[in-house]
Amino acid sequence: MKEKMKEVKELWTEFGDVPMNPETECIEADWHGFPKGTFREEVWMWFEETFGVSVADLMYGRI
Repeated sequence: MKEKMKEVKELWTEFGDVPMNPETECIEADWHGFPKGTFREEVWMWFEETFGVSVADLMYGRI
């Protein structure tokens, strides 16, 4: 379980470095299978569904 959470945190940090258009909230580069132009919340849902975590917890460092 610890290894899974470590992977989730690393991916979340990596996602935070992906350029994003602040007006559209879409990513401006391909990332982890998501094409450029993907809406930010689609990636958030992927985190929640794939890893069973809350994006809010990731955002506020509770994971």
